[in-house]
Amino acid sequence: MLLISTVMTGKAYGQTTLEEYNYVTKGYRIQLESGLDMKKGYLIEDIDKQATKERAAELQVLFRVKDGNKVIAAYMISYKRSGLPTEYICIPNPNSSEEIMSKYWKQLWDGSTLASERLQLITYLISKRMKW
Repeated sequence: MLLISTVMTGKAYGQTTLEEYNYVTKGYRIQLESGLDMKKGYLIEDIDKQATKERAAELQVLFRVKDGNKVIAAYMISYKRSGLPTEYICIPNPNSSEEIMSKYWKQLWDGSTLASERLQLITYLISKRMKW
């Protein structure tokens, strides 16, 4: 987990809000399943995908868009393990509130046997592509 913290440090664009965190972890799934339009004032761009036979992860970035400027709000990881529902993980800006950072770490390491596999793919994606 140290690698995840280390890679995320860098130029800060402001905190990830609780609304943005909840959108990534809950609202994005609803948007996809319901065919809804993108959240107003935001843009998502694909960064990278990695997959094995049984699992896959996709890294995306959520931008706040205001007056034509794009600012990174958070990174998003969609994690899929064969036979299980897709998980949507929000990687908040490291300068975010303690509440948001606590939610992030709790979601990453939930104590399950799948947590190790999830972290392997996430760490690989992050180490290759993330830039604050």
